[in-house]
Amino acid sequence: MAALVVIMTVVFVLACLAVTFLVLIQPPHSDGGSGLAGAFIGAGGDSFFGTKAMTMAGKITLVLSVLIVALAISINKINAHTVKTGPAGNSLLKGTVPEGSPVTPPAENTK
Repeated sequence: MAALVVIMTVVFVLACLAVTFLVLIQPPHSDGGSGLAGAFIGAGGDSFFGTKAMTMAGKITLVLSVLIVALAISINKINAHTVKTGPAGNSLLKGTVPEGSPVTPPAENTK
C-alpha cells in the first residue's frame, strides 16, 4: 500500500508541474480585458468558456487537471485509512495508553 501511495504522489507532482508548464505556454485566448473578469462584467462577445475550439494544450490541461483532482482524493482516502488502522491493519490507538493511567489535562492558556 505504501508503494502505491508513493507512485501516486510522484504522478501527482509530475501532473502538477505539467499543468503549470502548459498553462504558462498557452497564448492568451482573447485580446485584452475579456478574460475571466470580462465574462462576469460582459466585456466582449465571448461566452464564459470561449467560443473557439480547444487547442491540444487546452485539452491536455483539462485532462491533467481532472487527473490531479482524482489523485488528490485517492491519496487522501488511502492515507486516511492507513493512518486510522496502521500499515498492518491494526488500530493505532489501541494499547497506546495503559488502562488506569492518569489523564493530564491540557495546560491553560494564560494570555
